[in-house]
Amino acid sequence: MKKIVTIVLALCLLHTAADAQWYLFPGGRPGNQTVQTGPGESRPQWQDERNEEEETENFFSIPSEISVTLALPIGADSENPSSNFLEMYGGALLALRDLGEEGMKIRFRFVDTASGSLGRQDIEGSDIIIGPVSYDEMLAALPLCGENRMLISPLDPRTAELASSSQVIQAPSSWKSQIDELADWVQEELRPEDELVVIRDPSENGRNEQRDYLVNRLHSKVLSFRIVKSVGDIAFEEGRTYRIIVASDSDSFLTGATRAAAIEAARNRDIILYSTSRIRSTIGGNVNDLHNTRTRLTASYYIDYDSRKVRDFVLAYRALFKGEPGSFAFQGYDTVHYFVTMRHDCGRRWYRRLPEYQEKGLQSDFRFDRRHGEGRENIAVRRVVYNSDLTTTLVQ
Repeated sequence: MKKIVTIVLALCLLHTAADAQWYLFPGGRPGNQTVQTGPGESRPQWQDERNEEEETENFFSIPSEISVTLALPIGADSENPSSNFLEMYGGALLALRDLGEEGMKIRFRFVDTASGSLGRQDIEGSDIIIGPVSYDEMLAALPLCGENRMLISPLDPRTAELASSSQVIQAPSSWKSQIDELADWVQEELRPEDELVVIRDPSENGRNEQRDYLVNRLHSKVLSFRIVKSVGDIAFEEGRTYRIIVASDSDSFLTGATRAAAIEAARNRDIILYSTSRIRSTIGGNVNDLHNTRTRLTASYYIDYDSRKVRDFVLAYRALFKGEPGSFAFQGYDTVHYFVTMRHDCGRRWYRRLPEYQEKGLQSDFRFDRRHGEGRENIAVRRVVYNSDLTTTLVQ
């Protein structure tokens, strides 16, 4: 049986935003009362009240209250709850606290999908639904959405496939958006005297989707570049800058080519490497390879710890939860803050106006284009430079 829970850590937040009028209920609205709709049928009383409110609400008027549902597989009643999703829950609560202090009235419901699936009542009674997390859970919940409810996918990149034909909003930008941004960046920085080299994985085994998409995007930019199989095939010349891109779906190929480029850079070759965020997870502890090649990185997530807002968030998280926030905590904050603000500022059909509003979050940004389809997909990507002095710089 599905279980809706409120994490104990949330209790310390109830006194921090008196103007927010929060309701953190384990499973329903105040009193959880129902009214009869017909023989053997009933619905929650609060749903009648919401329907009356929506009938009188202007299309883009500021709502008197925003109902938010967050669905995460925490497993709160298990012996080992998910620490990552507990962090995400904590970040979401901090966002709600901050929005409450701005004067928004928010009704919040949390669904632990480790104990059961998201239900129709969870969806129909909410303005903002963040989750469920996985592709399969998202697919199962879509038939419950009706015409005017959108599901916000907070993590799984595979759910981007659903955004074109379903009522899904993909919050994290996809690898395609990262490659699109990478191609733009190369085009902006490439000088006539530079040589652009693509190290293309020659393997035809398995999927080569990202490799082929990257090469096609570079062709679409009408850029002049040379394709080689390895760094060893580049005839380096003194005094010339080589801008290198590795096109491969293989983590081992990507790591090996990056290592080889770093070795050449140590021999005073003027090399600048371009990559998506995949490289950060493939090279392990060999981060110096990125600094030695002055890597330009496009990423859906990047935390700038020099930012005042980031430092404030870290201090608030430490004070409330007695620990350090990880990437999941930042993602919970950014996702809740952006979409609840959209609902507050843009009315009941807020999702139609997503292309009009951009936001820079703590670790990720939000920008939506006007592509056709029922859903929406975030295309905002951050640009990060790995400098030769072992520092990193967020440039976008």
